[in-house]
Amino acid sequence: MDRHTLEDLWRRKKAQTIRLMEVADLTRQILIAAEHRDQISVTMLLSMREDPVRYLSEMDASFRAFVETLPREDAVRAAELADGAAPETPDEIPLYEQVGQYRRLLESTIELDRRLSIRMGGERSFYKMFRPNQSRP
Repeated sequence: MDRHTLEDLWRRKKAQTIRLMEVADLTRQILIAAEHRDQISVTMLLSMREDPVRYLSEMDASFRAFVETLPREDAVRAAELADGAAPETPDEIPLYEQVGQYRRLLESTIELDRRLSIRMGGERSFYKMFRPNQSRP
């Protein structure tokens, strides 16, 4: 895969990471508001989080669509890198690192969301009802 394509993939993943940072921050703020039983702030922040989550989903779809436009060999390698495969060349290192940063942030954001969902929904929480193996006490 050429350097230009790798840089384009990196830029796209970087933009996703920035958007995910916004989602993570809002999720953290919602959790704090929920812990303080501030329902007005919770409602307001949940509403504010809707657009960034939607944009993040659109960015992910755009990233995948871009990968599908690449020549087959490049598309396969790009998909591997997006799934966390180790770099095979020095040019792949920035994308590998960006994907790693994105994955770590996504995992921490999911954990915040899990805590928030359980805090607000209790036994009716998404994580209790549909993902019980991922619910921790």
